[in-house]
Amino acid sequence: MIVVDTNVISYLFLSSPYSKAAEELYCKVSEWAAPRLWRSEFRNVLTLYLRKQLLSVDDTVGIFAAASDVMKGREFEPEADKVLRLATESWQMLIQKRR
Repeated sequence: MIVVDTNVISYLFLSSPYSKAAEELYCKVSEWAAPRLWRSEFRNVLTLYLRKQLLSVDDTVGIFAAASDVMKGREFEPEADKVLRLATESWQMLIQKRR
């Protein structure tokens, strides 16, 4: 299992220069996990395709359903305290490097 972000999920379901790489990755490791946030982010990507008239509403609904099937059972909610602690540590390291 690997953790992917919305970009990787988008590349798998929407035609792009990175689609072939996403397909190859999926063939190698088909169990993808992602934070639940991927759903909102992916809907935003699909909305952009709708606005640009690259896909129809029916197309986007079908694509979202297919992506949801792929991710089913492997979505998670990051623990807020861990995220905030890591963000703080990251920021502090960046500040120290600039000194």
